[in-house]
Amino acid sequence: MPLRDFDSVFPTLCRRLRQTKAKGRTGQAYLLSGDDIAFLEAFATAWAQVAACTDPLPDGEACGHCTCCTAFQHQAYPECYVLRPQSKSRRITVDDMHGFSDFLALSARPGYLKVGIIVEAECLVDAAQNAFLKTLEEPPANTLLLLLTLNPKLLLPTIRSRCQTLPLLRNRQDYAALKETGLFSHLARLYRRAGASQGVRAAAGISGILNTLHAMAVETVKAQHEDAWKDVDDAKVKKQLEEEQAARIEAEYIRLRNSVTGAIHTWFLQRFLLAAGADRSALPNPEMFDGVDMRLTTPDECSQDVRHVEEFIRCLNANVAESLALDVMCLSISEKQR
Repeated sequence: MPLRDFDSVFPTLCRRLRQTKAKGRTGQAYLLSGDDIAFLEAFATAWAQVAACTDPLPDGEACGHCTCCTAFQHQAYPECYVLRPQSKSRRITVDDMHGFSDFLALSARPGYLKVGIIVEAECLVDAAQNAFLKTLEEPPANTLLLLLTLNPKLLLPTIRSRCQTLPLLRNRQDYAALKETGLFSHLARLYRRAGASQGVRAAAGISGILNTLHAMAVETVKAQHEDAWKDVDDAKVKKQLEEEQAARIEAEYIRLRNSVTGAIHTWFLQRFLLAAGADRSALPNPEMFDGVDMRLTTPDECSQDVRHVEEFIRCLNANVAESLALDVMCLSISEKQR
């Protein structure tokens, strides 16, 4: 599938990628983030063919007839290594990464671009990610690295910061309930140079939503397990029941909170797509922006904002204080640059 086949969904992004090829400025590492791994693989293969083409068209599109293009079209490109989780544990180990890096270290045959693709990169264990950093910091010459992920927040910030991010969201989700909470009105306050006061107000609004969700989690768990407390007089048993209930409340709250952080991530990814020139009708969830004054900045700044959100989610998953992580994200996005 040629890259032009994706123009109807991501016209500006595809055009920018072709321009980088035409100008000889193709990057070495890209992070493709989306919600459909098969689509990400198809896009990655199309972009790899463009990057590897030896006789590109004037606009940078792959010619379709050179040796490299023909190999890609027959799924037989010899200088491509695809790494994906294989075991039941769905993990990509350090040993897997060593094999991947060893392949990249070998010289490609003349006229060929070395291509390394990591499918479901979020499945890389931390040790494998750290091992991969060495390759990212000093990638071999004439190499293209493509990381595909449905959950970029699980990747180390050092991995994400060394890749050019290509957001490729397609599927729709129902965010009507979250829209009723006012979440998207709070997010609309967050844009570059909005100022600290806007960031603080947005953080307070989002924190209020999270507090409401926590109260809902408490009510839900207590309603489900209230019978367990009947006729219990033993202090040790009561303590055990209290601990179990606290754990259930925390698990239920995290489940509810994940719906909020997922919506925040989607908001900023779609905002980046709009800044990059995507048509609003092509977005997976354009209704997020209905009735709110959403402001765009440059594509680069919107991409950086996505990274701030992903770092916020990663901090929550690492049990960093929720209020602190939220304040840092909101203030980072709304900062006034000198």
